[in-house]
Amino acid sequence: MINGIILLNKYKFVTSNKVLTLFKRKLKIKKAGLLGILDPLATGVLPIVIGEATKYITYIESNKKSYNVKCKLGVYSECGDFESKPIEFGDEKLIIHNLQEHTIKDTLAKFIGDYTQVPPMFSSTKYNGKPLYTYARKNIEIKREPKNRQIHKIKFISLKSNILEFSVVCSSGTYIRTLVQDISKKWDLHSCLYSLHRSNVEPFEDFDNVTLENLTTKNFHEHLITIPTMLSKLPRLLCTEEEINKLYNGLYIEKNVNTTSKSLHRITSRDDIFHGVGFFKENYLYPKRLMKR
Repeated sequence: MINGIILLNKYKFVTSNKVLTLFKRKLKIKKAGLLGILDPLATGVLPIVIGEATKYITYIESNKKSYNVKCKLGVYSECGDFESKPIEFGDEKLIIHNLQEHTIKDTLAKFIGDYTQVPPMFSSTKYNGKPLYTYARKNIEIKREPKNRQIHKIKFISLKSNILEFSVVCSSGTYIRTLVQDISKKWDLHSCLYSLHRSNVEPFEDFDNVTLENLTTKNFHEHLITIPTMLSKLPRLLCTEEEINKLYNGLYIEKNVNTTSKSLHRITSRDDIFHGVGFFKENYLYPKRLMKR
């Protein structure tokens, strides 16, 4: 069974779920999922999680995402990007014309750190088990609770005519369409996401992505990120075969390791085989999630 992550380079005008379906069909893989979807008009890094790796997504310690963003000022669309026809606000042209670079940079800087945003109606955020976009398509407005996010870095690139371009590094779950609108509101402007490219997903910045067209059953393993590599930020813990057998039987083992209580570790046998994730309680290691035997 194949286990791990492939970083696909998603192209424009296709949904992330469609890419996943095509990926599974082409490589004859039954079990696979997505680690952070991209909207149909977005491009860039789309992590596909395969096999038992799907069970270990929650143990990835860092999941920052980096984007290159272009937004159009003085326009607004119902879904926040150009999937629906935008409305132009001609009376905002003068504000855009007078918008200075130092003003833009000062505004962007204010978004760094804790950032609270309301998920857009046209999004995959769930309400009563259904994505919000299913309600939006029926013109049903749902009251959404604000979500806490983080903006780690944000950098102005250019303002050409009414197209503002910037780069941003943000926490997982951040809706860039909403961020764009929240920024432009500071200038009393409407805005609409024009283009979006995801350049990086942590902790996989050092790995290349590949297009679905260039991925084959022959070169597949050249692009596969294994589960231990996926969890490389967790400390590695070497266990004997006897200790591993105890963990598989649901028992704890005693290990004298300098660690904080309940900290997670990668469990590895002496033949360098990954067996799963465990956590410490005092000097005792308990199994958290183990691979199938």
